[in-house]
Amino acid sequence: MMPDDAARLRLLYELGCAFASRMQLDELSAFVVQKCREVLDAEGAAILLLDAERDELYFPYVADLDAEAQARLSNLRFPASSGIAGAVLRSGRALRVDNVSTDPRFYGLIDQQSGLTTRALICAPLTTEQGTIGILQVLNPRGGCFTDDHLAFLEALAGSVAIAVANARMYAQLKQQFLALQQAQREHEQLLALRRELDIARSIQQSILPRVFPPFPQRTDIDVFAAMLPAREMGGDFYDFFLIDDAHLGVVIGDVSGKGMPAALFMAVSRTVVKSIAVAGTPPAECLRRANALLCLDNSAEMFVTIFYAVIDLRTGDVEYGNGGHNPPYLLRRDGSVEMLERTGGTVLGVLQDLNYVSKRARLRPGDALFLYTDGVTEAMDINAALFSDQRLRSALQQCAQGTPEAIIRTVIALVEDYCGNVAQSDDITVLAVRYRG
Repeated sequence: MMPDDAARLRLLYELGCAFASRMQLDELSAFVVQKCREVLDAEGAAILLLDAERDELYFPYVADLDAEAQARLSNLRFPASSGIAGAVLRSGRALRVDNVSTDPRFYGLIDQQSGLTTRALICAPLTTEQGTIGILQVLNPRGGCFTDDHLAFLEALAGSVAIAVANARMYAQLKQQFLALQQAQREHEQLLALRRELDIARSIQQSILPRVFPPFPQRTDIDVFAAMLPAREMGGDFYDFFLIDDAHLGVVIGDVSGKGMPAALFMAVSRTVVKSIAVAGTPPAECLRRANALLCLDNSAEMFVTIFYAVIDLRTGDVEYGNGGHNPPYLLRRDGSVEMLERTGGTVLGVLQDLNYVSKRARLRPGDALFLYTDGVTEAMDINAALFSDQRLRSALQQCAQGTPEAIIRTVIALVEDYCGNVAQSDDITVLAVRYRG
């Protein structure tokens, strides 16, 4: 029996309200098929949508008396060219089939997989300006059979449903794009926050390092120059030099593990701790031992620092030094030869309590220089990820061993930059040179 005019109007009104208020495809599909099944007094109804990329039809929602069959159908897909649904999709015309068992187009695999028994059906295409996007299908009338009036009503209804489905799909795409835009905005804000953190860390790092050269313009017995090139992903390098008294100069260089703000803060702490101990005239080995003990306290971040510390006797050129896991410095002799300082075997600071360190001695003759550096120099990489290396550093120092400290520093940095080319700097590059004039 065909629904009366009142039922039709009520359905159209309810669908109009639903189209205006429901933009989610799942909600819209559920409402449409449920109302179609009720108004047309059928056992089941379904929307089948076309997945154009896979050329398949699928069921976004099914309204059926059998809940298990409904659940099975919701997971089924079949070729868009198959069955009566495929014929409607291709032709773009509605169909009524009173007995599917006699129709060669009927695709029985759906019934087999879902457990349903389809006897009769009416199908109408869901057509938009972009083409046919699916079909609206009603199965098995419960009173009598489907008529041409049923089919005409379903076909008329399908036009509105098609527009609503297309709008819901567009809404879903816009929502997905909006969410992607929100995510991109959040990531951009996080990137800006990280950049601000790195800028603050870089500011901390730069602000506490000596940057006025020459540092001791009234003295003729020493010449000092240092530089640090912070990497984009900032680390925790530092250097320092200071007069312990009128006859002794302390020089220190360090490299903190990690990157960013934590490394910058731990660097500031490490430099302060070492200097506060060193300016009291504490010998290098004892200075490193005490500094390590302090840095191990409450080091919840489990960071560590490599440190080389030396005291130069400005009257004799004698150098006493200790090393906590840092790269061994070089002696640049006035005749142009280059020697690596003897290693002390010390361990990094901030990890293990109660460590002892060993001091060793060297001699600077008038005209000799001491060159300190961090691993950002030797581990700088070219486009093939090959390291600058200790060998290239020694060769670079041989080229400039007799120059001023500033000339030595600028030569080494230039050679490293030339070696790396356009490769982004991955670690801080920190260098310090002291020329002893006697």
